[in-house]
Amino acid sequence: MKFCKFSLFLALAMAVCLPAVAQSTMRVDIPFNFNAGGKSLPAGRYMVVRVFSGDQATWQIYNDKGGVGFLSNAVESAQPHGHSLVFLQEGGAYSLIQIWNGGKFGREVMRSKVKQTLVAEGNKYVEIGAE
Repeated sequence: MKFCKFSLFLALAMAVCLPAVAQSTMRVDIPFNFNAGGKSLPAGRYMVVRVFSGDQATWQIYNDKGGVGFLSNAVESAQPHGHSLVFLQEGGAYSLIQIWNGGKFGREVMRSKVKQTLVAEGNKYVEIGAE
């Protein structure tokens, strides 16, 4: 009887934990070169994952050619987002600025350099859906 209760407990724990793990991993095709975590990365198919299961702040984006880790802060939106990455296009260069795992809560990529933009004309946001 104890074995059955323990098995049931493990099955329930796995059912609760697996969706959280699955939601912290995304695959995305990025059709342009971009910057993330202070590093330039080429266009291609990438995986975006949380580095530590209990830590929402540390993320990594990588493919078979390499990648980079970076820190993030929580961000909230009035409108729900799907699974996607948001890039800021400034003067022809793209920078990863947000990660959305579905819903109204996402992650904002912390920038390593402080930059003041005096004129924001021509800058635009690009959102790419993930699998």
